[in-house]
Amino acid sequence: MNARAADEQKVALVTGGSRGIGRAVVVRLARAGYDVAFTFRQDAESARATAAEVTGSGRRAFYRPVDACDEKEVAGFAAGAREEFGRLDTVVASAGITGALGWDAVSSEEWRSVFETNLVGQYWAVRTTASDLKKTRGSVVLVASIGGLTAYPEQVAYAAAKAGTISLARSLAFALAPEVRVNAVAPGWVRTDMTAGLYDEPRARAAIVRGIPRGRWGEPDDVASAVVFLASDGARFITGETLVVDGGNVLSWRAGRRR
Repeated sequence: MNARAADEQKVALVTGGSRGIGRAVVVRLARAGYDVAFTFRQDAESARATAAEVTGSGRRAFYRPVDACDEKEVAGFAAGAREEFGRLDTVVASAGITGALGWDAVSSEEWRSVFETNLVGQYWAVRTTASDLKKTRGSVVLVASIGGLTAYPEQVAYAAAKAGTISLARSLAFALAPEVRVNAVAPGWVRTDMTAGLYDEPRARAAIVRGIPRGRWGEPDDVASAVVFLASDGARFITGETLVVDGGNVLSWRAGRRR
């Protein structure tokens, strides 16, 4: 603990915080001065490594395996974080999965899994922490995708769920006003384990880059920077918005995909 009094220390809760964008968010928040509670699903080794980065920044870490779409598990984790840190200032709902490629290749079970993890799980993350955030006049950041802003026929369940995330952010911004701000970030193509199959294939990677005005894939830290901004007092008059973090890809989505 630094010289700042414990009751002044800000605390963040992040779902899906052990890998990819979620891990980058956890690390960035810690560097910004937050103690961080984060969930993971199965990869305990990555979770331990993420926690080590938090403590290496001089902050405290609390982490547990949690099924992000299970209301009781999420509520239990929130209660543990509350007991550990005494307060919650920011919630970042980052846990997510994709689905099978092809609009007609998704099974009914996969539809449910994609929606429950990417959308319903975000709702539970907010609902179980809303009273804490109201006390601290805190903030929420939901991780959406440009797939929720554009046509994405290869993964219709994922795109539909992320479109729901954008709508959820708007509705919750009203529901939790004026005490709590709620926003979303919509990443484009970001180099993570989830996109490794495309990134590691040179032709696919190059085809995607041609549709990105900034000329490269995004990195998890690019998204994490936006999340930390939306969580901060620098965004104190921003709520119900979706910040696109895609290097300009959404501007040329159709043209880029035809090349």
